[in-house]
Amino acid sequence: MSGAVPLTKEQHIEIMKTMNTNTMFFKRNPQVIAILTTEATIGCRLGDILRIKLSDIYMDDKGYRLRIKEQKTGKIRNVPMPAELYAYLAEYAMNNNRTKDMTIFSLTPRAVTKYIKKVSDYLGYRFTSHSWRKYYAMKIYNSSGKDLALTQRSLLHASIATTQIYIGVENEKLEEILRANNSIVNLEED
Repeated sequence: MSGAVPLTKEQHIEIMKTMNTNTMFFKRNPQVIAILTTEATIGCRLGDILRIKLSDIYMDDKGYRLRIKEQKTGKIRNVPMPAELYAYLAEYAMNNNRTKDMTIFSLTPRAVTKYIKKVSDYLGYRFTSHSWRKYYAMKIYNSSGKDLALTQRSLLHASIATTQIYIGVENEKLEEILRANNSIVNLEED
């Protein structure tokens, strides 16, 4: 399991704005911005995002969906996709001469990882591409009223325990329990 930490919304915005500028340490990279935007929006892993083609996206009676076979698990996912993300990816593909049967992105996982490291180091953070998947997971968890089962299903985790560890819920619950039982014990009561 990844040691990545989830981003906060503020960190996500700061990093994306920084990636959209040129500095003496790195150049603006719209491709990485699009990749991470996709990861934060639909929660797929980096390797799966790098394999997306426009032909993998279809529309049903509920809206746009991405049909993808996960590299890590081999599971088929039909991921709901906001119309805005589809439009964003279609425009990106068109602007970069990518046909519907070509992958939208041309970077390798290593290139994305190196770029994120440069930007993270520049800002004083320790994020990886997986931090955006965890950011997605935290958005689902919090917006669902802290529904672990729903968060687990959205990530396609095999067990709820994995999801708890993944988003740090066991630490949150432990903290809650320790604070609730944080009264001074009178040693004479024993």
